[in-house]
Amino acid sequence: MKKIINITICIFSLFSMKAFSQDINEEDFFCCSVYELYKTSTKSDLSSNNNSENDVIKPAEIINIEADETFRDEGRQITILQGDTKIVRGTETIESQLANVLQLEDKARLSGNVKYEDQGLQVDSPYAEYNIRNSRADFIAPIYKYPSLDISGKARYGVRLKNKKMFLKNSTYTTCDLINPDWNLISKSTVLDFESGVGRGKDVYVTIKGVPVFYSPYMQFSLDEQRKTGFLVTDFSGSWVKGPDVVQPFYWNIAENMDMLITPSYIQERGSQIESNFRYLNKKYSGSIFLSYLDDDSEYKKSGKNTRSNNDRYNFYISHKQTFRNNIEVDLLYDKFSDKDYFDDFGVGIARSSTTYRTRHATLKTVLNDFNINARFQGYQTFDRNISPSSQPYDILPQISINKRWDNDLLNFDLTSSLAKWDHISKVDGTRVDLQLGMDRTFYMKGLSIKPRLKLQHTSYDLDKQSAGFSSSPSKTIPIFSLDSEMTLSKQIQNTNIAHQIKPRIFYLYSGKENQDDIPIFDSGLNDFSYSQLFRDNSFSGLDRNNDTNQMTVSLSSNFYDLEELRNVFTASIGQIIYFEDRNISIDNNTNYTRANSNIVAELQFRPIKNINFSSTFLYDTKGGNKKTERNIHSLQYRGEGNNVFNASYRYRKDGIEQGDVSFAWGINSRMNILGRWNYDFKNNFDAENVGDIETLAGLEYESCCWKARLVQRRYKISSNTYEKDIQFQIMLKGFTDVGTPLGNLLADSIKGYVNKEY
Repeated sequence: MKKIINITICIFSLFSMKAFSQDINEEDFFCCSVYELYKTSTKSDLSSNNNSENDVIKPAEIINIEADETFRDEGRQITILQGDTKIVRGTETIESQLANVLQLEDKARLSGNVKYEDQGLQVDSPYAEYNIRNSRADFIAPIYKYPSLDISGKARYGVRLKNKKMFLKNSTYTTCDLINPDWNLISKSTVLDFESGVGRGKDVYVTIKGVPVFYSPYMQFSLDEQRKTGFLVTDFSGSWVKGPDVVQPFYWNIAENMDMLITPSYIQERGSQIESNFRYLNKKYSGSIFLSYLDDDSEYKKSGKNTRSNNDRYNFYISHKQTFRNNIEVDLLYDKFSDKDYFDDFGVGIARSSTTYRTRHATLKTVLNDFNINARFQGYQTFDRNISPSSQPYDILPQISINKRWDNDLLNFDLTSSLAKWDHISKVDGTRVDLQLGMDRTFYMKGLSIKPRLKLQHTSYDLDKQSAGFSSSPSKTIPIFSLDSEMTLSKQIQNTNIAHQIKPRIFYLYSGKENQDDIPIFDSGLNDFSYSQLFRDNSFSGLDRNNDTNQMTVSLSSNFYDLEELRNVFTASIGQIIYFEDRNISIDNNTNYTRANSNIVAELQFRPIKNINFSSTFLYDTKGGNKKTERNIHSLQYRGEGNNVFNASYRYRKDGIEQGDVSFAWGINSRMNILGRWNYDFKNNFDAENVGDIETLAGLEYESCCWKARLVQRRYKISSNTYEKDIQFQIMLKGFTDVGTPLGNLLADSIKGYVNKEY
């Protein structure tokens, strides 16, 4: 979780509480004198001698003292410990070379390489005073450490109280190496409350490499990963021309299972905005409520794009997931935006141009007597002004599906059914009912498997706004038969740990022919042809179309497997469909498919060593004329030690796209990484403007033991020939705070394999 730091400046400082919740007077901060030494014995136990017989001494109240030599003045009730002295009380341990124990004052004064430890806190000091009565330890020039939290620092004075608080005067605080820290928090007075995990300081300077970069009269910061209420670091963005946008987040830790982030901000040329994100989490449910509101957007008012009665901009989002008894799961999502231009004005990166619509849904899932029951409502809000009403997606109000499979020794059965209500403002809509009954059996023999399967699919409709000449209640009943047979031939290569497998496979499919011209398209489309598509019983997605086919797939797969490292080294597969009859069913009801065979599709995976992976997909059209290559995708990834990663890929689709993509994150030394990405469209580079670039990214990442910095420059396309440019930075002080724009997710999305490590 991001470290929390509270900064109170100007008017906020008038309401701040005292840095010290307990009064610590500097006059009695220390009392430092050494008395004459009188030899008495070699070991002492200073447990109180005034306890009555009925008093019970708690283990934490027993004080054990050890030393090489001890001296005692009976009149003054002073015991002097010399040599390797140690005072142990409960979890507290104090070691020194010399200790002066004043029993009348219940104090111990220690000097000479004093070392104090208690519940993870370590303090080194040349002189300390320990109050036996209240377990208070005072230190001169302490150097403190908390290794489990990577916290360290030093001070002129220090006080450790029984309530786990540490009071410091003229102190430093860092998570770096204390000898030569890269960053420091320097304050006049500091309280470190290790129980609540909060630090507070007055007159605070933050220095980097000894140079002050920030000052605050009062600051509150987090010592650990506990969630804490407070202001986060103020964020400044924008441009030098327009001026900075100012964002001041406030985090509210409401309870153990809920919190809220409130973010008021001022956006140049637009106005004041406030965002809030409320989150809650329980064993049975979780969710969030988000609201963003910008009052009277000045820039939007001047743009002339607004057709509403006001210029307020908002986004309201609510998400809730819950599990009830009997395995009932509910998933609710509602996402509402004020206008179609929201993402153009407030979207980040490529989302500004690529967000066409956002969904909202309500789903229910349950299992009843092994029946999987799902119900779903789904709607959309579109943002692309160029989308015509007829091209907008359907709302689903609702869809209910019931599925079950019975596995038996003799024969396996399955049932798939659905009822859906489709709604649209201008197109044909209505109700669709689909019922599928299937049965299959797999026969296994040595090196051979054969699976016959028979399925009957019936789909019927009750339509509104149907086109003239077409039925308002069309239906289709399609019998589907498939026979899947695969042989596996295996052999271990002599004198190696490599096993070679060859898998020839034949898949026969028959799907009945029935006219489907009366049926509208609610959710169907033609699937992209791929290797896995060779073995599916329908070439269309959705339920509105079933292909009419009599076909056979022939494929061959070969792979080499490392038996020692338990991984595939090389896998190559190739296959093609042979059609015995023409096909007449299509999405547009006008296309006929007369080819006797499909394109040849091939896939390859090659991993010569664990950290190198090459994959390739190739689609070849034997009747493609001069352009027989229909589609190919090639990608290479190398993953080295740490976060070193290199990616290269190429995508080609005939009469479509041709793009290259290179990205990397690479360490040039133990601390510095270079980052980059170049995504390029070869078919769009038609002039000297270099509009073929889709996204270019260049950056540096520096990481030391206690801080990390990122600097990234991006240029990305937001329309056919329009680009957005930005320079973003982020500084993360380990265990303290982050400053700048969070870049981890951006880099993980742009550079495949890059791991965004929490800091």
